[in-house]
Amino acid sequence: MESVATSENEIGGRAAALATTLSVLVAWFLLALWLGVRGAIGGTGGPPIALALSLVVPLAVFGLDTRRRGPLFEGLRRFDLAGLIALQTYRVGGVFFIVAWMAGDLPGAFALPAGIGDIVIGAAAPFVAAAVAARRPGHRALAVGWNILGLVDLVNALFQGVSHSPPPYGFLAGSLTTAAVTQYPLSLIPTFGVPLALILHIAALRRISSPRH
Repeated sequence: MESVATSENEIGGRAAALATTLSVLVAWFLLALWLGVRGAIGGTGGPPIALALSLVVPLAVFGLDTRRRGPLFEGLRRFDLAGLIALQTYRVGGVFFIVAWMAGDLPGAFALPAGIGDIVIGAAAPFVAAAVAARRPGHRALAVGWNILGLVDLVNALFQGVSHSPPPYGFLAGSLTTAAVTQYPLSLIPTFGVPLALILHIAALRRISSPRH
């Protein structure tokens, strides 16, 4: 009976943690949506402070919450490695970069590597997760490699996004810049999609390096 009660407590604790984290993610998404609709992310010729904060603040909150074992992202810490990887399937949404490039809204030097990279990482996520869940030979190395490639893709997209942004920061910018990324609906990518992907990669790598894994 004691083991049953313990199991029920664990299930209840996990459900509560997932509910809290889901609430945090929904609130974060709605804030990103509100900022995008209001045009608060778009550049005004000065430093892209709002855009930088939208990337840095979620990562800082995640870092502090994880370090102190806080409740905000406890739901992610309760996910197993396969689950953390599978969540990144949403990265196939990088197709929107390709669509924006085809519509003439984004430069190809940014949209193509960023979009294709996201699509590849997102499309591979379910297969990597399945290999990890089944503990197939080499699954650990596969998970590490996939997460590193995902991080490299995000860092490259950020670099290309800044270097092709309007002057004075876009030192590689031509007549077409990445200004559209700061406007709704594409603004949801740097204000929500990118930092969430970074958080999931970090959480997955921490899980791989933990003694329990």
